[in-house]
Amino acid sequence: MKKILFIAIAAAIIAGAIGAETMTLTVNQAVELAVTQNLGLKQSGIDLRTKERAKDTAWNAFLPSMNISAGFNGANQIFTDYGQAAPIIGQTSSLRFNTGIGISLPINAAVGTGIKQLVTDYEAGILDYEDAQKQLERDVRKQFYLLLGREENIRIQQANIDLAEKRLNQARNNFANGLAPELEVLSAEVTVANFQPSYDGAVADYESQLLFFKFLLGTDRNDKITLDGNLDTELFTLDSEKLINTYLPGRLDLRNLDKQIQAMEYSKSTVGRNSNTPTLTLGYNYGYGGSNSDYKGTVVPWGDLNDNSEFSLSLNWKFDGLIPGSETDVQLKELQDGIDNMNLGKQIALDNAGIEITNYVNKLATSRRTIEANTSSVELARRNYELTEEAYNVGTRELLDVESAQNDYLAAAQQLLLAKYEYIAGLLDLEYALNAPMDEFLNQ
Repeated sequence: MKKILFIAIAAAIIAGAIGAETMTLTVNQAVELAVTQNLGLKQSGIDLRTKERAKDTAWNAFLPSMNISAGFNGANQIFTDYGQAAPIIGQTSSLRFNTGIGISLPINAAVGTGIKQLVTDYEAGILDYEDAQKQLERDVRKQFYLLLGREENIRIQQANIDLAEKRLNQARNNFANGLAPELEVLSAEVTVANFQPSYDGAVADYESQLLFFKFLLGTDRNDKITLDGNLDTELFTLDSEKLINTYLPGRLDLRNLDKQIQAMEYSKSTVGRNSNTPTLTLGYNYGYGGSNSDYKGTVVPWGDLNDNSEFSLSLNWKFDGLIPGSETDVQLKELQDGIDNMNLGKQIALDNAGIEITNYVNKLATSRRTIEANTSSVELARRNYELTEEAYNVGTRELLDVESAQNDYLAAAQQLLLAKYEYIAGLLDLEYALNAPMDEFLNQ
């Protein structure tokens, strides 16, 4: 039994390894892969397809409703009223069948606005899908650069552990040769041990972020992915007011609000026309039927088979919506309240969009200054660490001085790494907020 279980587990591991893929991706390749395979975007595509179908078949409002009917019934007379004895049940039963087809086509002035509403809903669906795709592209790019930063952080921490272990070995040799006290060895051991939890946490965080990245790409979680890129970027000075005046009207959320307001206006018009304008109904019915007896119950050989047809043209005007306080009147006023509310919501969205863009520009300026300052700080911290270590090697500085210099170098390198990522992430957020290509607004 154990042997069978071992074979099954081994087969599962091999199958997983065979199913996994190995990919090396640039940021643009990652975006292309996500647009093709992301499950959330596919859901948005289905929603858009539904609205497109509704728009393309809006003409079916002019199709008549059609129905076909067929019926069969039997009757038996229990009592008679013309002087005869009551028949035996089932002796003189009456059977009858009926078939028919009915066609009806109501025409109202609301049909036109209903079609326009479907078209507007589809146009709003296009904006929703475009927004979902742009959000996905932004998130994939941010996650790509976040992973690059996490990888670099792991390399930095590993390098610090290697240096700390190197000093530990040196301290042990010095202690063995009587050149250093045991306390120096213990201090070096503590330093190595203190670095390890931070490194393990960084690795665990990277693995977690990598799984989320694979989810965004729509790939298998067992796939092996190597990132081809870096966090180097050109620094820019941006004018928030200029960006707001140029790109604010093109934001997808504002354009989508316009479509929603337009759709609600069509909805109000549809309700009003449905209730306050006449409806012309065209109808046609055809029937065919017969029975095997007359009204006295005398059985005859289906002699009364006949058909009939009927054409109708009627005009119906439900004008209760013209009465103040009626159900339709209240519904129209509620729809207008919704339109007014959405117009105010659009104004709020405009104000918030301006604030959002301004905040992104301010954060970019802060990140830019941090990068400029920390670039030189990292170099100074690195040089200070090297000189301190050299002094320690010749006995003019203490081990504690070396460890302090190394920690300063590590902190400066990590701060610079974080600032680089935040700057790139800020540019991506700004690109999405402006709904404009980065190359376009950066080169103005």
